[in-house]
Amino acid sequence: MKFVSILYLCSMLTGQCNTSYVTPHEFPSHFDCALAGYKVAHNTLAQLDPGKVEENRYVVKFECRAVPSEKPIIPPKKPASELGT
Repeated sequence: MKFVSILYLCSMLTGQCNTSYVTPHEFPSHFDCALAGYKVAHNTLAQLDPGKVEENRYVVKFECRAVPSEKPIIPPKKPASELGT
């Protein structure tokens, strides 16, 4: 199973998370997704206008959501040929 991280921009004044963003990366484990989620949340908050962050008391939350892996398509075995009978 693979995981994607979803970021939410939330206001601690209203308690609402109005903006969400699914990152374009898939992670092989929840652990890898969680580590990356903290880095991306930090970098996202650092890029926002500090005045807006203070005014709205923004935080960036994230979750790691499991996405089912696609099963490979395996064709059925060919029947054995009967040669020489």
